[in-house]
Amino acid sequence: MPNSGEELVNKHYFFIDESGDPTFYGKHRKLLVGQPGFQPILLIGMISLADKKEIRRAILDFQNRIKTDPLYNTIPSVTNPRGWYLHARGDSPDVRSKFVEFLRDLEGFKTYLVLGRKRLDLFHKKHNGNEKEFYFDLVYHMLKDRLNDEEEFYQIFLSARDRNTQTKLRDAVNKAIERDNLRRRNPKSITFSCEIVQSQDTPELSIIDYLLWALQRYILQKDGRFYKALVHKYNLIIDLYDFENYSTQGRGKNNYCDKH
Repeated sequence: MPNSGEELVNKHYFFIDESGDPTFYGKHRKLLVGQPGFQPILLIGMISLADKKEIRRAILDFQNRIKTDPLYNTIPSVTNPRGWYLHARGDSPDVRSKFVEFLRDLEGFKTYLVLGRKRLDLFHKKHNGNEKEFYFDLVYHMLKDRLNDEEEFYQIFLSARDRNTQTKLRDAVNKAIERDNLRRRNPKSITFSCEIVQSQDTPELSIIDYLLWALQRYILQKDGRFYKALVHKYNLIIDLYDFENYSTQGRGKNNYCDKH
């Protein structure tokens, strides 16, 4: 069960974000599948790291260099009076390329992604037609096999959705721990905390935001430029509903970049 973690010296950090959405229906239960603008996939991604202070400092240093460099600091998104933070969809092409170059050399984190194809039959049969169940089932599958050390306290940060999702996040973490313990000869007591955070206040999230964006762009737009530039930064990508390549014995062909 989670606790404050104060008695544990070692801490480990997970930062979770999404690309796409879990939506199948619009207003008045209008089916959106197949309609213009419908997002056919939901990607959930996470970076795992031990040295949060160093990663945060590196991202903030990069942002400050952009803000003080006359080559970039007049770009409208950077000069936005409401403030600027790294966000792949909103950044200019120049800033995107600059940050991708930066990420290629950044060390100290691992990346795990789950791809959920938005299949209407599974949405109703597996997730009871509930968007939150669909979303957090992907979170659960991403967290499996990730919480393994009793000597560490895991701090888990989810990019802000509804604040009420904190309970759903906690449930997904507990479910992942319970599943892992069923497979262990000696069950482990894993301690953790969960927090819903804003991207603009959490520089570490920019890493997973960009890695999600690059993969989504490759899948949906067939533009692999950014994904291929960053492919060595993906430790595991699970195409969860690619049943044709699924295997219950070891790693199936629906697991990509499998280098834990």
